[in-house]
Amino acid sequence: MPQYRIICKNHNVEKCWRSYEEQMPDKMAEIKTFLEENPTDRSKAPGKVKKLKGRLKRFLQYDITDSDRMWYEVDPNEKVVYVEYIGPHQ
Repeated sequence: MPQYRIICKNHNVEKCWRSYEEQMPDKMAEIKTFLEENPTDRSKAPGKVKKLKGRLKRFLQYDITDSDRMWYEVDPNEKVVYVEYIGPHQ
């Protein structure tokens, strides 16, 4: 049973999530498991997760591919992962 719920910021982010699931189902299943189990433990996804800086400092970034990213924020009290963005590197 997942420890965290994943909530997409809006319909566009949900649509992007589904698109990535269609394009790379195994990778997205791996990411979903990571986010549901322990989304702040960067040792579970070495080299893929980092804290962002500047105006985005409240987010973590998961590198889906060399050119695609996911930004998310974790609420440990509510056990929720809020996905802010999925798409190409900006």
